Amino acid sequence: MTGDGQIVVRVASTDKGADLLAKAGIDIRSSLSAGATHAGVYITPANGVKFIRRSSTNGASTSTTSTVSGAATPIWLKLVRSGNTISSYRSANGTAWTLVGSQTLTLGQTVYVGLAVSSHQAAKAIGATFDNVSIGPIS
Repeated sequence: MTGDGQIVVRVASTDKGADLLAKAGIDIRSSLSAGATHAGVYITPANGVKFIRRSSTNGASTSTTSTVSGAATPIWLKLVRSGNTISSYRSANGTAWTLVGSQTLTLGQTVYVGLAVSSHQAAKAIGATFDNVSIGPIS
């Protein structure tokens, strides 16, 4: 994605029995390198919705948790890039959005956006089902 824009997705389901710190969601990254500057919003089995970001290449990640009573899939997630600000949102219906958190990041004009899944265990794979994916201008 070049310039301002957003990515929206509905996380329809995730593998049951996954590690409590596993996550599925969306991410905006400066590059495809493992330590890239990035921001993402994810649903987790134990911690509701998390906004996780790394403000410098190979730096430490920080997170904000949006505790949602009964947070589970299906859930809608959205990341909005406006200038150097990335804002993350969650929604039960894809219409009424709740801000999870925002962060100023230097990412460059062109960024990578996409779906993300992590088992939180290097030797174990998990799956997630996504639908209603859209990438485009801020709405």
